[in-house]
Amino acid sequence: MRQTEAELRTEIVEVVRGIEPQLTSATANAIVEGLCSSKADLARLAGTMRRDSSVLTGDGTDCVATIEPLIKALQDAGGRAVVMPMCALCERGHSETYSRQLRKRICHSCARQRWNSQVVPCSECHRVRKVAYRARNGGVLCLRCPPEPDVDHEAKVREGLADLHTGLNAAVIDSIAAAFAATTVALRDLNWTLHDTPRVFTGDEPHVSARSVRLAEMLIASGAAGIRTPTCPKCSRAVPLRSTLDGQRCCRRCWANRNSRGACSRCGNERHLTDHHGVGERICTSCFTRAADEHRECAGCGRIAFITHRDGQVMLCRRCYRAPTAICSSCGRERPCDRVKTGKPVCEPCAGKQRPKQTCSVCGELRVAHVRTGTGQPVCYLCARKREPCSRCGKTRLVEARLDTEPLCGTCLEKEPAYFVDCARCGRHGRAYHHGLCHDCSCPEVLARLFGGADQPGPAATQIIGALLRSESAAVLHWAQRTKLRADLARGIRELGDTLDHGALDGLPPSKSVEWLRNILIGAQVLPDRDCVLRRTEIVIKKQLDGIDNPDDRAAIRAFMEWHHLRKLRGQARKAPLRAGQGATARTEVSAIADFLQDLNDRDLSLTTCTQRHVDDWLVANPTRPHLNQFLRWATKRRHAQGIAAPAPPERRARRTLVDGDDGRWALIQRLIEDSDLDTRDRVAGLLVLLYSQQTSRLVTLRADCIAGNEIDCCTITLGAVPLNLPKQVAELLACLAAQRRGYAAVDIGMNPWLFPGGRAGQHLSAQQMGVRLRRIGVSPLLARNTALIALAGELPAVVLAKLLGFSVKRAVVWNAEAGNTYPGYAAAVARRRVLAQ
Repeated sequence: MRQTEAELRTEIVEVVRGIEPQLTSATANAIVEGLCSSKADLARLAGTMRRDSSVLTGDGTDCVATIEPLIKALQDAGGRAVVMPMCALCERGHSETYSRQLRKRICHSCARQRWNSQVVPCSECHRVRKVAYRARNGGVLCLRCPPEPDVDHEAKVREGLADLHTGLNAAVIDSIAAAFAATTVALRDLNWTLHDTPRVFTGDEPHVSARSVRLAEMLIASGAAGIRTPTCPKCSRAVPLRSTLDGQRCCRRCWANRNSRGACSRCGNERHLTDHHGVGERICTSCFTRAADEHRECAGCGRIAFITHRDGQVMLCRRCYRAPTAICSSCGRERPCDRVKTGKPVCEPCAGKQRPKQTCSVCGELRVAHVRTGTGQPVCYLCARKREPCSRCGKTRLVEARLDTEPLCGTCLEKEPAYFVDCARCGRHGRAYHHGLCHDCSCPEVLARLFGGADQPGPAATQIIGALLRSESAAVLHWAQRTKLRADLARGIRELGDTLDHGALDGLPPSKSVEWLRNILIGAQVLPDRDCVLRRTEIVIKKQLDGIDNPDDRAAIRAFMEWHHLRKLRGQARKAPLRAGQGATARTEVSAIADFLQDLNDRDLSLTTCTQRHVDDWLVANPTRPHLNQFLRWATKRRHAQGIAAPAPPERRARRTLVDGDDGRWALIQRLIEDSDLDTRDRVAGLLVLLYSQQTSRLVTLRADCIAGNEIDCCTITLGAVPLNLPKQVAELLACLAAQRRGYAAVDIGMNPWLFPGGRAGQHLSAQQMGVRLRRIGVSPLLARNTALIALAGELPAVVLAKLLGFSVKRAVVWNAEAGNTYPGYAAAVARRRVLAQ
């Protein structure tokens, strides 16, 4: 973990006192505090001591620049064992100066040899001598041939400034020229720049010297017209140009992008490197953010992560940091902005627009650079995230990594042995989750920190953690990361205390994460099962009732919905889970009733004062919502209303079937049986619809235990009251589905009981998704079910049809009549004649 300033200072003092024991801790601490003004200096000096403390006794050579003043201060304080390090090049005497290029101390003799001037022919006298000056045409001159010795460069500078037509008076120009009059070299450089390349001040050419950059800044500060702020020629940013790259002044970032590349000391990849203070190694940014000693506890989520924002003692990770809201200096809107402290805040959309566009080295389009290649060439976002065939699975997906230039998708990356390591705690060899720990070792800590924060998790949170740990650790961690449990939700779980029930979860902020967590707890039997369709219907009814102002009308609707709909739904839910469509009628009807009563309230009427004319007017204005008949009949019977009624919704008698009729149905059945390229789930679902006329809402609620029989020849499925024998081909597909079925929930506990598992823990596939899957393979659920039911109703009596397929007898009789199956009516008529004859 990253050390604090006090820890670094203590480490240095201990090393110093180990060499100079006669010095007190207070003296050594005062010397260190006076030398190192920043934490970075302390970290560099501590890293030097940690690598080789013999630099203080004259034996080592690898050190930082602050080692010289430290040794001198110790000697002045009475230290006798500390001496200057030896020269890192000749190793013969004590060093006298520090080489920032070598990052070592060397003697004056070696320094003069390193910085000795070139000996080349002079461009003026052509004699081979040491280089002393630079010629105006780019050549080199010796000491005896100074360039333009008879020219008044200060006057030439004033003349060049006047030729720029900046609008400044002579006094201002003289003061600017006088600022560079300290050396002849500076005046000569500006003279050549102003007369040879004056376009650098208008932004048409890049600056090549630091003096021209300083001159441009002084002109702008004086209010000169037509002078452009110096910008980096590489990134086009208006920032200080303190470095030189390719003979042009550039910003520090562009210089670092070119010169800071190298092999990372940890991962070995060729990338941009940064100094890891206190460790003495140069690592890439990815390894720096993953380094465990750089991680601290986030004040927002409590995770041990890389800190991206520090505000005093408050440290936040990238997940918890939110940019402050301010007025964007570009678009003028109040948004979360960066650079607020600079006085020119910029929101994220505007910051993206301000980035200069460059030609992508892959597609050639002019776009904002997202990443850069190993040679520094820009690559746009679309090309950086380009889809390629994975070298392992062959599927075309986004490239997450490359192994020996071979692309890997995210799924195969998790399974690639080349990225496996030994767990730092249990030693298991596999994919690490974080901090060198495997998924099993990381999961308890992550959950405890997520649901407990800085304290120990409470009893309710402990039950939740115990339920989650019963599932696969990798899936739990993926679920926790994907759902991104917000701070309010995590805080609500921490505040549950000792109570964990459905009511406590209902009190949390409503979100999908809460429902997913509820399903997991139900699957782990921590919470009792609760019918989600019934609960959703109750919530909709309560919401509609809260919107009714008249208390008498609200009480009437509550009584009607409670005794007419909810009582039936609760009774059905006790026998079997409700299907999605069973609560739809109650939700549709309460919505229509609430709108009707709201219309009455807008007219200063109530259910008691309403007349038939008002009912008729509302039905005419809302022809698609004829759902008042049952409520009005109930209200009139119980004297909540008088003399009003509404017609019942018309029954749909037109039964649409497949275009090719029964022949088309059998063609689809044959295709589903023979086409092995289709998903087994889709084949089985399509066959159950085409053969046995099952609705998608009933199809998804089939349990795996409804299939009986171990042998293919005697396999049965229970759709109604009586088991149904299956053909051999269908039985084989059902057996294959029962063996291969699996849920698609991120976290699932135990075995999912449904024949068609869904995407939530312990839940089945939704009827809507089943319909989408069937239509995708060419099976229309409604048309296929109607065609199959007409064919079956034409051959089987209503009682047999109802017992085999799970229909009501009344519905089976209706379908018998529509299919033209008159045999049941004929048999009843014959029986009545015999009775009359007797």
